[in-house]
Amino acid sequence: MENPYEILQNQIKTLRKDMDAKLDAILNRLCENKPIKRYSPQDISENTPLGIQTVWAAIKDGRIKAEKFGRKYLITREEFDRVCSEARSLKHKRTA
Repeated sequence: MENPYEILQNQIKTLRKDMDAKLDAILNRLCENKPIKRYSPQDISENTPLGIQTVWAAIKDGRIKAEKFGRKYLITREEFDRVCSEARSLKHKRTA
């Protein structure tokens, strides 16, 4: 009769190997993807008729979604495209 403790240890080792293999596969897949392009508020101001103060106010109000990275605010490509297409209405949109 086998020791139950040894059986559990062997099962744990097998699970760890499986988890490590799956984690390596996930990390490799993530590393293969292209990095996500981020834009600064200055980039939006340069590519739209919006002034930098308007862009900052829109970020503060939540009309432009930006992520804070240290002391900088970064905007994703999708949000940048949305803001560029809606620039005129964004400038005059009122918040409640």
